[in-house]
Amino acid sequence: MLASPTWNRLLGVRPDEGRTVWLFFLHNFLLGIGTIQVYVAANVLLLEHNPERNLPLAYGAAALAMMAAGRIYTYFEHHWLLQKLASRVLLAVVALAGVLGILLLGHSVAAAVAIMAGYRVIYLLTNLEFWGVSAVVFDVRQSKRLFGLISAGDMPAKALGAGLAVLIHAHTDLFYLLLAAFVAYGAAFGVLQITLRSHDVEPRPAGRRQREAGSSAWRQLFGDNNLVLSICLSLTAIAAVTTGVEYSFFVNVKHKFHDEATVMHYVGGVLALTYLLAMLFKIGLAQVTLDRLGIRRMLLALPGTVLLGLLLFGGLSWAGAGESTQLIYFVGLYLGLEVLRRAVFDPVFLVLFQPLAAHERLQAHTLAKGYYEPLGMALAGGLLYLLTGHEAVAHWLPFVWMALLMAGALFFLTRTYRHYLAELQHALSHRFSLAEELRTELPAETTEAAATPETPETSTQTTEAQQLVGLLADKKQRPAATTRLLEMGAAAVPALAAALAPGTPEMLVRRAAAVAGQLRLAGSRQALVALARQPHTARREAALRALRGFAPVAADAPVFQELVEDELRLAQRLLHGLARPGAAGEWGRALDYELHRLAQRIFGLLQQLYPPQIIADAQRGVAHAARERQANALEILDNLIPRAWYQGLQALLDVRPAAEKARVFDELLGPTDAAEALPAYVIRQGEATFSDWTIALALRQHLPTPAQLPHWQPYFDSPDVLLQESALAAINHLATSQPATYAAALALAPALRHLLMSHHAAAAHLPAQARVGLLRHTALFAQTPENVLSSIVPIMQEVSFPAGHQIFAKGDLGTSLYIVHEGEVGIFNGPQLLTTFRAGDFFGELALLDAEPRSATAVAQSAVRAFRLDQDDFYDVMEERGEVLRNILRVLCQRLRTSNESGR
Repeated sequence: MLASPTWNRLLGVRPDEGRTVWLFFLHNFLLGIGTIQVYVAANVLLLEHNPERNLPLAYGAAALAMMAAGRIYTYFEHHWLLQKLASRVLLAVVALAGVLGILLLGHSVAAAVAIMAGYRVIYLLTNLEFWGVSAVVFDVRQSKRLFGLISAGDMPAKALGAGLAVLIHAHTDLFYLLLAAFVAYGAAFGVLQITLRSHDVEPRPAGRRQREAGSSAWRQLFGDNNLVLSICLSLTAIAAVTTGVEYSFFVNVKHKFHDEATVMHYVGGVLALTYLLAMLFKIGLAQVTLDRLGIRRMLLALPGTVLLGLLLFGGLSWAGAGESTQLIYFVGLYLGLEVLRRAVFDPVFLVLFQPLAAHERLQAHTLAKGYYEPLGMALAGGLLYLLTGHEAVAHWLPFVWMALLMAGALFFLTRTYRHYLAELQHALSHRFSLAEELRTELPAETTEAAATPETPETSTQTTEAQQLVGLLADKKQRPAATTRLLEMGAAAVPALAAALAPGTPEMLVRRAAAVAGQLRLAGSRQALVALARQPHTARREAALRALRGFAPVAADAPVFQELVEDELRLAQRLLHGLARPGAAGEWGRALDYELHRLAQRIFGLLQQLYPPQIIADAQRGVAHAARERQANALEILDNLIPRAWYQGLQALLDVRPAAEKARVFDELLGPTDAAEALPAYVIRQGEATFSDWTIALALRQHLPTPAQLPHWQPYFDSPDVLLQESALAAINHLATSQPATYAAALALAPALRHLLMSHHAAAAHLPAQARVGLLRHTALFAQTPENVLSSIVPIMQEVSFPAGHQIFAKGDLGTSLYIVHEGEVGIFNGPQLLTTFRAGDFFGELALLDAEPRSATAVAQSAVRAFRLDQDDFYDVMEERGEVLRNILRVLCQRLRTSNESGR
């Protein structure tokens, strides 16, 4: 039942993760059963005789044994593959459990201390094995979401084992506990083999920039990474305090209940309650709490809460609390520490290693758990042993050093979080570090021309700038005009700002915005900010591209914050439309493209609110093919931008059903007004918000009411052929389906009847929507969204050739690409036929990238109908739509690779 889709959804486990997660859960469950049996056996023996002295000795011995085991593990970690290492570790644990069973034959303190040391070694090895494998299988985002769940596997097992302590009445019973541990470890080994067969668990080196190596002895002692250094120091302090609290709990229970059976019943009950609470929190609340509070607060929850609990002891001592009250205090302190440590701190602590490269991650985890955690236990054991026999101070002094150590842990964990963010940035960027980016300053600015009184000279410059801005629309004049505008500097800003005002043609807006972005002046920035505020997404995109060269300005932050909110509300509306039944095929792909554009705009807006290079690295990271790069990118955003924005952006970028994404947005923004159908909304918003392809699909699938016809009117005579054809085709359909609405449309737009007649007359030509389909089924554009292909339609020139006609000859200067719609075209090298192209094929594609002589001759083998794309026109499209160029390069690379492989 646990692996059912319903449980997986409730627990945040995605369909492709289910088997992996429950294998790890079962593996950890079996390890927990084995480990708790050994723990109970060791404590039964140690609490029998003088625990004040024996427990510190056991802590010291266990720490030394753990350090030795950690060193051995580290050696084999560098010499064995992880798969082999994990298997050998579990076999060693099985053998060690057998050795501990033999030690039970003795009843000495030395045997009890040895069993406690054996328990700690087993705990360390199973911990290193389990988290070593899971750290490689899961990325940083999965670890935040799933580590709490998979690590909860040992909680019910340990609660069960702690309950068994109640049944312990004699030493002979301890043997059965260790026998159960032996069997559990064997079963865990079997589950591990299944996991290893189904996953690639070998760490691979990651391509990252090199860190600056530390030169000090301190850095060399604790590692060459600030994150690992701060983790190790904080873990040492927490391990010492945990040991001290456990000691105080056991000793006070022993003083309160002298009977051995009663002591074990009480300890077993508290341990069972602790593990059950930890399990419930891990499974039910850990992910929700982490999502709401974030890593930083979750990290500080343990030291902050325990520090307050330790300080509370001083108040109880001052108030003269009795023995029963103090016992309740110790139980509460122990229970709270263990629940926080196991349910809150440990999963988040493990997440801290995830930004490291896989091999660094394993080494750092082994260093922390195999050396510095035992070091903390040894420190506590030594301090407690020194207090043996000093009853005057033994009651209160441990709380002094525990409070100091926990305050130190609080300090180092604060530094750990900062280093964690820096490590995320390091994992994303090859060129910039976090500190370098935070030092980025605004570019130097010159005095604006607007602040200078107008003179004949400035008036002449203004006129010249206006003329130059107009020339930006001229392909031939554009380079010289751009150069001169940049030379004019501040004097060109007013003319550029005027060109960015509403009403200017879109092509000129894009050119003027690009020039304004290169000027890097305060006035040009303000003009671009004003452009971004216009309710037109294409203009906003042009403004955000131009603003990439500017550092964020605090005074503009409210503007960009408001725009982010607007984009999130638009995303909510689109997701609700995408979640409706039937939102698939062309319509679904069109909405996906609009959401992709929207996400890119959000990243552009974030660059004006936060360190731009960090956001740019994150944007590249989420688009990266490597899952780990994607996870690191999302993680750094999670720790940088507001939670609501992050959760919305994460939902947009996640691969999950649109309905789930829409629910996330409803939780963040509240329910949306779903009264208006999405196609009607798209038509009403028009080209100010959506691409022409999305609008065209909306026009063809939505039947308007008479009240909605005014929103359709601009499309009837739109200069965009795709929009006009779609609108006229839809209105023409109304003549039979909704005659009253058709009559209302004719009354609203008297010229519509003539337009419909012209539309019928042009039916012999291939419609714009069909041309998009032709491009889509061409290998060169197969992976390009229709929303982008629609921008190529206006430059497609229909051409026809009779059979035997030479389309171009070898050696001719190539300036065009041809796409065959009907007929066959042969490609010849002299008399030799090299290949034949048919409907849907293309040839001459290299001419789109350079104007070199043709390498072969093209001849029509039959009557041919084709579409020609000229280089100059195509350059304009590629400048506007980078996806086109990327797709062409991808296809050309595939062809080159295929040619190279066939030539081998």
